[in-house]
Amino acid sequence: MKKFTRTIACVLIFASLFSLSAFAAPGRGLNAFEKIADMGRYTYSDLVTNYWAYSGIKICYDRGIMIGYPDGTFGPEETVTWSHAVTIAARVHSAYNSNALDSSETGEYWYSAYYDYCVKNDLLPSTCPKLSTLDEAGISRYDLAYIFSRLLDSADTAAISDLKIADEADIPAYYLSSVKKMYAAGIMNGMENNEFMGREYTTRAQIAVVAARLVVPAVRLGHDTKANAAMADYQANLENDSVAVQLGSDYYAIYKSYSDPQTEVYSLYLTDMNDKHTELYSCTDGEYLNNISVYNGKVYFCRATAGTASGSLLCYDPLSEEFTTVYHGKIVESYCFYNGGLYALLFSTYADKPADYKYDFGRISGGRFSAIHSGYTYAEARSFTPYGWNGKIYFKLGVDGATNLFAYTIADGTISKVSSADINTSFYDGHVMYFLAYDADGNYDCKLYAMSLQCPGVIYTQGEFPAATNSKFRSLYKHGDLVYCLSSFNRNIYSMDENGTTRIALMCGGVYNALNFTKDKAMLIPNTLVTSNPNEIRQYNAKTLSSRTLYGDAIGLSCYYTGAYFTPDDGQAVYSTTDSVSTVSKLPITVTEAFTKGADLVVRTKYTNSTGSNIKLRAYIISVAVNGQVIATDVNRMPGFELKNYGIQTFTFVIGSDDITRSIDLSKDKISIQIIPTYDIIPEQTKTGK
Repeated sequence: MKKFTRTIACVLIFASLFSLSAFAAPGRGLNAFEKIADMGRYTYSDLVTNYWAYSGIKICYDRGIMIGYPDGTFGPEETVTWSHAVTIAARVHSAYNSNALDSSETGEYWYSAYYDYCVKNDLLPSTCPKLSTLDEAGISRYDLAYIFSRLLDSADTAAISDLKIADEADIPAYYLSSVKKMYAAGIMNGMENNEFMGREYTTRAQIAVVAARLVVPAVRLGHDTKANAAMADYQANLENDSVAVQLGSDYYAIYKSYSDPQTEVYSLYLTDMNDKHTELYSCTDGEYLNNISVYNGKVYFCRATAGTASGSLLCYDPLSEEFTTVYHGKIVESYCFYNGGLYALLFSTYADKPADYKYDFGRISGGRFSAIHSGYTYAEARSFTPYGWNGKIYFKLGVDGATNLFAYTIADGTISKVSSADINTSFYDGHVMYFLAYDADGNYDCKLYAMSLQCPGVIYTQGEFPAATNSKFRSLYKHGDLVYCLSSFNRNIYSMDENGTTRIALMCGGVYNALNFTKDKAMLIPNTLVTSNPNEIRQYNAKTLSSRTLYGDAIGLSCYYTGAYFTPDDGQAVYSTTDSVSTVSKLPITVTEAFTKGADLVVRTKYTNSTGSNIKLRAYIISVAVNGQVIATDVNRMPGFELKNYGIQTFTFVIGSDDITRSIDLSKDKISIQIIPTYDIIPEQTKTGK
């Protein structure tokens, strides 16, 4: 009797909730399932946020598809009856197809109208029980697959998974096509050992997860190995402008340094598991390296000549320890590997002004480039990072505040807009693109959105990062079940789980501009890599990062002081001073030299630690004024070295042209540099961590 009472009570609330939902305005396909509520972590007493089906239940609750019982429980492990399965199916199908469904129609049973609708639209299998027993019989996974495989059009349930069904040979022929369709669409998957186990009854938790995947494509299970196997190694590195990657226990990084005021040097370093640093490759002055990635056990990176459109894509094979040229000609701005092909964006036309730059998108094969589309402008192509999936190459085009997703279809050679969402930064994980966006006013939105490339018209809001991430320079990375967001000047990395819950995963202590994960490592790239010291790249255990907050790589108290001012003598090509002019008595900072290199301002500094303790110098906050006018403010750079008490250390940093509002003429301008250092005092009984 108790079970019957709970069922009737649930039905009454269930019907009431649907009357308020998006089903009142049906006929928009998957867009009919809008969010109308917000299930909190304490909505149901028998649900906790780490329950395996929590996110699926929340999606269904938020969209009016399922709710719990009047006693404040959801009953996730209770068996679903045919009556409830038929009701959910009728509601979803009618909303999706704009079919009329009047649940207020009188009938012998509360579910009669839903049953009649399903019969009329041929949704039920031949195994469906009699109408009078629908509220008593549990529904099997076979029958659930049969019904749910008929609710949406084939375009919205296209294959995204190549996951195998372990017990496929045991599935009755009557159900086989339905089960295979649900597997391929990523809507249903196996239970133990990837066996479908279709004769098992369906629980409320299971049907909630299946319904959630049905109406929100971004949470479907994609196992397209053609995309994932390669994507995990290189995609986010290019998306986030990274300069470091990992192969096995070794990682590779690109460093930029100045051997003297006139010589700029880029190098590729290998760092092994024992922290031994080996320079593998360096280029001459006037050339630079970027866009490092790993693919099929090899390291790829780009070389370019400044002030020209000349460049190359190079490959390093760790097994043979040999370098080869994959392509030489124009600068390779970005690239991706997909299905044996190499697709790239080339800097085809150099000019005096960026507004006159031109870029071509195409394919590299046999060392030659074949253009697919020519003439993209600098404003259009600045966010262009290609990504291959399901027969298409996806990329972003547009200016800040109006950057959209496009796709090149390999089969027919066409390019079309996929989504009109205004994308700020993004990360691909198989068929899903996670992204941060701009709001209607062009500001930086903190919400995390997810969109299945198979159904790009349906955008799912997974959650919202803290307001502190509201800045232009942000990096996204998905590792395991968590999505991480690094806001360049916020000094923290935040994680978000599939339920939208956020937390601080890493308190950086310094300023970084790129975050990358490998299978077991999280790597942070400092805001600038102007040093010959490969220790600047920080590594953290990825598993630890996902489970608790880490505090940088040193233990101590953070102290903030107002730092040094440097005003050079007028009229010198290279400015220097030998006397400290720091306002910090215990941490004197001397700016020993400052010079321009192209549009960059290079500054060399020297420290003398008189604090009485060993310290870890964390970061600079720098402001620059020219002739009394501030041209750069709150610029962050990270030294990241230890300084023993009474020790002396030097550090060189660059303030790039992107941070400076006007050019500097050292023969005429008077420069004032303010440096505010941040450092940690390291207690004697502690040691710095790796």
